Amino acid sequence: MPPRPELPVSSANPGPGPHLELTLQEIADLKEVFDLMDKDKGGTLSIDEVKGLMELLGMKVRQEELEAMIAEIDNSGDGNIDFNEFLQVMAKPQDLPYKKADVMRAFRLFADRDAPQGCISPEALERALVQYCSGKVPEEEIMRLVNTLELNQEGYIDFSRKVNLFLNK
Repeated sequence: MPPRPELPVSSANPGPGPHLELTLQEIADLKEVFDLMDKDKGGTLSIDEVKGLMELLGMKVRQEELEAMIAEIDNSGDGNIDFNEFLQVMAKPQDLPYKKADVMRAFRLFADRDAPQGCISPEALERALVQYCSGKVPEEEIMRLVNTLELNQEGYIDFSRKVNLFLNK
């Protein structure tokens, strides 16, 4: 098992309690997600970028709730979420309305039969997203999202690793 370096803590809010730990691979995976969300490539997530992701995930949130959520995460007080703040949130256990097994089953349902276990081809993921996100997310955005995901040596997206990262905490 790779070493688990201590997660950097924001100097603006060192925070009491235990220090969160992530492997270097987990940090790299979260950086990939952060960069996907950071549409303007400004190095921070704006309230509109966070709102866009929540809408993509089918989450309805009022503007006041979104502003309160950003304010809680935004240790620097600039109204945006930087990568360190994003890591702090993502490293914490999440209380989600779905289970890891449900997400894994959904990916397996959309993956081609000849795909390696735990993997999905970019084409299969794109087809699934176009089919189920139609009307919510422009097709160009889906294509951009899929094209920015890291592929393994065989040309597949390792969804198993990503699901474990987000739902194993």
